[in-house]
Amino acid sequence: MNEFLTLLPLISVFIIFYAILYIPQRRRNKKHKQFISELNIGDNVVTDSGIYGRVTTIKDNKVTLVLKKGELEISKQYIQPLS
Repeated sequence: MNEFLTLLPLISVFIIFYAILYIPQRRRNKKHKQFISELNIGDNVVTDSGIYGRVTTIKDNKVTLVLKKGELEISKQYIQPLS
């Protein structure tokens, strides 16, 4: 019983870190996957690097964005909704 009591603080720290870090990240990933699946032509988006554009074509894993000067082809995972 005494061994369990010595491990209790370590176990509680692990549970707290899990609740603080892992659960919110899972929610963000789920929300991003939903956004990517609902992505349509004409949507205004921003890339992870901060480039704003409008979706013109959607392929399997790539999206083409129209920018002010030219076009850009980027992977879907680097696109965020324009807030």
